[in-house]
Amino acid sequence: MAPRSMTGFGQAEAAAGPVRVRVEMRSVNHRFSEFSIRLPRDWSALEPAVRQRLAERISRGRVDVSVQADWTGLPGRIAVDWALFDELVSVAREAARRLKPGDDARPAVMELLQFPGVVTVQTDTAADELTDVLWSAVDQALDMLLSMREREGARLARVLTACVDELERWVARMAEAAPQAVTHYEARIREKLVQAVGPAAADDARLWTEVTLFADRAAVDEEIARLRSHIAEFRQTLQSGGPMGRRLDFLVQEMHREANTIGAKSQDLQLSRAVVEAKVLIEQLREQAQNIE
Repeated sequence: MAPRSMTGFGQAEAAAGPVRVRVEMRSVNHRFSEFSIRLPRDWSALEPAVRQRLAERISRGRVDVSVQADWTGLPGRIAVDWALFDELVSVAREAARRLKPGDDARPAVMELLQFPGVVTVQTDTAADELTDVLWSAVDQALDMLLSMREREGARLARVLTACVDELERWVARMAEAAPQAVTHYEARIREKLVQAVGPAAADDARLWTEVTLFADRAAVDEEIARLRSHIAEFRQTLQSGGPMGRRLDFLVQEMHREANTIGAKSQDLQLSRAVVEAKVLIEQLREQAQNIE
């Protein structure tokens, strides 16, 4: 199973008689899962259920959900909350009393009726029938969103695999260059001693002591072995399926740590160049892995 990207878009419409529901979903990168849901006021109580529906199928990323409903053609009757209306009238009169003489801020009746909750339309359609339309649109939009995330994830997997292949080639060059670093260092020290003291200094025991100490300080075999291990684990994780973004992030951090250590120990031009190229590729891996769910 290919990895899944955190970016995607999905939309869908569903209808039942005169009721039409339109759902749009957009997802972007995020360290965790975060859902922003905008529902019509009459369906605000369903937000936890919509959130749970998303959480069951999305483990990482920020998802913005917009739900629009049109039920203007739905048969029903108008209901007025007269207690709320009377309270609004009382408040309006008290506000008008506090105005200065000559001020006119009396609210119109229609303005009071438009206050949220004063006027509602009670339909004869069962609530289950209306929510069935909502769930149909939500599920279709979610399917489209996930399908797009999967396609983008497959593309990212190809990019990551190509990047890891190239990284392995540079790690192989590190392994080749590492032993030569000691040889080059010995040759440089020997040449300087011969120039300073004469040919007899080339066999000085202190030369071999210095070379031995350098070889110990500059040894990068363990770091290269760990770097190769992280690369192998990265490949395996990439092919494992399911949420993997956080694990990939961690492995990239460990690769970067090992590459930095090798670079700090290196005093050889070829090894240093291989480290620089490897770090460029590791940074590319980091940027791409941050898009994975």
